[in-house]
Amino acid sequence: MGELRTSLRSLDRTSYRLGDEPIFEVQVENTGSTTIRIPFYPHLADLQPDDPTKNFPYSDLRITLWIAAEDGEWSTNAGGGISLYGDDDHAGTMLSLKPGQWVRIVGTGEFSDPRNGPGDELIHLHPVGRVYARAALYREQTLITPTASDTRESREVCIEQTHAQTIPIQLTIP
Repeated sequence: MGELRTSLRSLDRTSYRLGDEPIFEVQVENTGSTTIRIPFYPHLADLQPDDPTKNFPYSDLRITLWIAAEDGEWSTNAGGGISLYGDDDHAGTMLSLKPGQWVRIVGTGEFSDPRNGPGDELIHLHPVGRVYARAALYREQTLITPTASDTRESREVCIEQTHAQTIPIQLTIP
């Protein structure tokens, strides 16, 4: 069991429209008392075994941007995000974070329409005013062939995850 805290450190600007792709920087910190291994490599295909018919295990760190009402009435992960991959059998793809250590990650998201789900009416009453980042760590097993990809197993690793800093934004929703 470990603890990660994700803080959104910066955005490339503060005013966006749906479909815009914000460039963001987050800090992921180990706030627990044990070392955590996180994946830190951008290309999943490089982890695939030489035999393309074999499943392969890997870790997946997903950093997502969440948009929220200024008053906190609602939030949703309509900001897009990135994934980093790794496996202990592939040198240079995993990073150990000791307690108190952190890493900064830069990525690109994409703001999608948050009105496509329950609570649509809340967005009209409580407009977007903030954005924050969250991290989730998964252990997966996948098969990738030239014509398809099939995730055989995906489970979230039991790590306490919190988010810290938020940044005010304007998101124009027509």
